[in-house]
Amino acid sequence: MRENPQEGAVVTLIVETTDGDDRTISTVIDAVESVGGTVEKERPFGSLEISIYQEDIADLCSVEGVSALQTDNTIGFTGDAGEDV
Repeated sequence: MRENPQEGAVVTLIVETTDGDDRTISTVIDAVESVGGTVEKERPFGSLEISIYQEDIADLCSVEGVSALQTDNTIGFTGDAGEDV
């Protein structure tokens, strides 16, 4: 998506921040919004779920405070570890 974006296609991504600090998260939110993206929700561990045009992903990769971008299908949160407690 970063190297060969589909123009006009919106994708949902998980943005992981470098340290999960409130100031870092705020900086990343500002960067997402400045490239026309939308923060859908804050997730655990200092990450954000965003919607962004594919052609804007490269701009977001260079933002200080962004450590990783993943498609939203990559990370799953489940509440069952499969153990009897």
